[in-house]
Amino acid sequence: MTDTPKLSYCADYVRRNDKDRFLCSLFASPDKRESLFTLYAFNQEVSKTREMVSDTMLGHIRLQWWRDTLAEIEQGKIRKHEVVEPLSVVIQSGRLDARDLENLIAAREFDLADKAPANQAELDHYIDQTSGHLAVMATELLGVDDADARHVARLAGNAYGLVGILRAMVFHGRAKRLYLPHDRMEHYGVGQGDIFEFRKTDTVKALTREIAELAQNRIREARKYRKYLPSNALAAALPVVLADGYLRKLEKAGFDPFSAEFGLARPASFRLTVKAFLNRY
Repeated sequence: MTDTPKLSYCADYVRRNDKDRFLCSLFASPDKRESLFTLYAFNQEVSKTREMVSDTMLGHIRLQWWRDTLAEIEQGKIRKHEVVEPLSVVIQSGRLDARDLENLIAAREFDLADKAPANQAELDHYIDQTSGHLAVMATELLGVDDADARHVARLAGNAYGLVGILRAMVFHGRAKRLYLPHDRMEHYGVGQGDIFEFRKTDTVKALTREIAELAQNRIREARKYRKYLPSNALAAALPVVLADGYLRKLEKAGFDPFSAEFGLARPASFRLTVKAFLNRY
């Protein structure tokens, strides 16, 4: 019986904490996968900051630790850390720019404010600087850096990120945090108590439906330009396939974001495989 190859720390970390991107990374060229796992592990490290601290100041200290770490990597000083060490290899090889990673850190300061975005534009900016920016970096790691490809990757990352906001409603609700646009909540008469108490009201479903339809439009937009994304960068956009599957589950659940059918939905790995082999997302 052949032993299953042992995953690196970063690969296993992503598998446990960001299964969607882990699965999509498996369709990248074998020589590029470890770099993707390293990038996604770094993303996980900074994105979980708010969940790890009880005080905002501690969150800022943690993010500053990562800023200092990136600065030291550029100086040739490597901190002993399971993610830092492989990350330093990718940065020093020129495959990742530390400034791009710093931008990802800066975007996560929004999480520490514990304030809902004022409107869809503010939410879109947050998603663009996190999920969208991450997809662009993934594309560059895959060896594609032309402007059209980066644009398509950003569209795909933003579409996936908006669906992620819906998928995280229960998680954020438990933590008493809101990422839904404040003005749209007011429009539908949805209060923060409706989200924090997981009330399955018609108003909550109407708000969720509006955001879901916007996300579906974003997926269509990303797919419209897929010809500009070379096949070797497909893995960076494949999360769109999973996002589309989650929206199907949400629609089937009557746009109830708190339903088990939506909240416990597993990534559509078979559909992902078919799309990948067809070179589509």
